[in-house]
This record gives sequence, structure tokens and C-alpha cells, in this order.
Amino acid sequence: MLLRVRLILLLVLLAAVLAACGGSPTMAVLPATYDFGKIAEDAPVTATVQVSNTGKGKLTISSITTSCGCTTAKVDETELAPGATTNLTITFDPQAHPGLYGPLLRMVYLQSNDPAQPEFEVPVSVEILDPNKES
Repeated sequence: MLLRVRLILLLVLLAAVLAACGGSPTMAVLPATYDFGKIAEDAPVTATVQVSNTGKGKLTISSITTSCGCTTAKVDETELAPGATTNLTITFDPQAHPGLYGPLLRMVYLQSNDPAQPEFEVPVSVEILDPNKES
């Protein structure tokens, strides 16, 4: 009986320690979408958006990928404490698609330990202007 009480107390103590260590991380990206607008075909464009941890546990960004080689993305910090924010820099290079004009949609994918949304998608839009047409 005494062994059983000790085991229950140990389990309760362990649960309390784990709960005190934090909760779940939550990733937020502001703005959640980005529009580069109309751009010339001859030069890359870059924008910075904010990635925040609005949860109660440490957020770890494990991977960043994009839907196309014309788009790259990187974060300043891959580990964020609760309440912390970092920069996500997104670059779109229209020269990756010579002769491609008009509106495009690309995606940036952030993989993390956010249990509610382990992959966060950031839509990125742009319109490449055709230099042979008036806008």
C-alpha cells in the first residue's frame, strides 16, 4: 500500500514538473500572406514578415521550403521562446522564369513543432510585368 501511494505521488509530481516546463508552441505569421504587387522582370524583390510564437512552449522551426525555385525564404532565428518574434525574409526572383509574365502564386512552407499546425503555409503573390506591353 505504501509503495502504491509513493508511486502515485511520484506520478503527480512528475506531471506537475512537466506542466511547469511550458505548454505547446503556436506559430503566427504577420502578415499571413504577402503580395509583391507588380514587378519588373529583371530584378529580384525581397520582403520581410514576422514569425511569432504566441504559445506557451518553445517554438522550433525545423525546415523552410518553397513551392518553386524562384522563391527563397529564411528566418533569422529557428527557436523562439513564448512571446518571441523573428524575421522571415522572402525573395522572389522573376529571372528564374524568363519570358513568364502575369500573376503568379508561390508558397512558403514553415515546418515546426506547433502541434496544431506543424506546417504553416504563407502564400506569396506577384505579377511580373511584360516589358513589351503597356501597363
